[in-house]
Amino acid sequence: MPESPSATAPTSRLPSLTGLRFAAALLVFGVHAYSFIPVGGFAHDVGHLLLDPGDLGVSFFFVLSGFVLTWAARGGSARPLGRFFAGRVLRIYPAYVVALGLAVASKWVGDLADPIGNRMNQVNGHNLTTSLFLVQAWYPDDVTYLGINPVAWSLSCEIAFYAAFPLLLPLLRRLTGRALGGAAAFFVVLGLLMPLIAHAFVDPAFQRWFVYILPVTRCVEFALGITLALLVRSGAWRGPGLPLASALFTANYLIVNLLPHQVRDTAAVLATTALLIPAAATADLTGARSIWRHPVLVRLGDASYAFFLVHLTIVTTTMTILGRSHDYPAWQAMSLGIGLLVVSYAVALPLHRYVEAPAMRLLRRRPRPPIPAQRSRQPEQIGVS
Repeated sequence: MPESPSATAPTSRLPSLTGLRFAAALLVFGVHAYSFIPVGGFAHDVGHLLLDPGDLGVSFFFVLSGFVLTWAARGGSARPLGRFFAGRVLRIYPAYVVALGLAVASKWVGDLADPIGNRMNQVNGHNLTTSLFLVQAWYPDDVTYLGINPVAWSLSCEIAFYAAFPLLLPLLRRLTGRALGGAAAFFVVLGLLMPLIAHAFVDPAFQRWFVYILPVTRCVEFALGITLALLVRSGAWRGPGLPLASALFTANYLIVNLLPHQVRDTAAVLATTALLIPAAATADLTGARSIWRHPVLVRLGDASYAFFLVHLTIVTTTMTILGRSHDYPAWQAMSLGIGLLVVSYAVALPLHRYVEAPAMRLLRRRPRPPIPAQRSRQPEQIGVS
């Protein structure tokens, strides 16, 4: 009989979730390639079906972020705050700064190719400051939150999530069983209701920012991830297996463009994401079959953060040089897309290996506080941590 999830949860790495990170990053790459490589006719329609919803991969990342942080918390609680925040900074900032420098350099190259430039990617003191401090998502104007490296607005959200995590985790840990399941359902429904909340209370000019960009709003997905991890770790998760959850997510993804754009742009796949992530985690815990544990996918998933940081810079710079004034034939557009994917990973893999991974290892090298010596081993002391 396979071991229950709750028995192995605190120490399992869950490689399927790493493989799924690659898939989510690929979705985000797809929508950007589709957006910046002009193509017409039937190929455009296919791209609209398969690639246009790819920005929903960001929602997947937000839920996954809450899940893996909770999973990594020892004994079901967050590590000491100083060490936690240091780990988060080392996790995202060194690679981010390198990618930001690459984006600034690419702007210079783009200006040479297109003197008119792109206002969404301009380099000025304001955009550089908000980007360096990762606060751009708190500004409601798109010139700021999409400044320099447009994908970085999501990291601005992640920083806010990290600040909220030491508060959210103890609150949600108080729930058990059905209450946890109810909380997960609540967060899914709340995510779906955000467009209605924005329509009722937010100026129309800022509604998309409120629903899609604002860290407070997107924290709903992060909180959902925390709740799902607690459900799986406690053994209270009752959901479909990985094959069915994958099929439901895929079907959901393929029909999102039929939904009203307010929902499509935000929480269109939130419910099936809430099924897929725990299903993949449970598959790893029970030893069930999972394609996402394949070593190649896990390797690409390990580098998905670096890939996410650099891919749009590479896509936009290349298309600025090549030109977007005409539609490309389908075969040429596909070749361009594959080429940009390869180049993006060719940059991302060394960025992960030589910047991101060494920075993460710095925290592990820090000596742990010494354990005070015990004068005697009384029976009541054995097993106390």
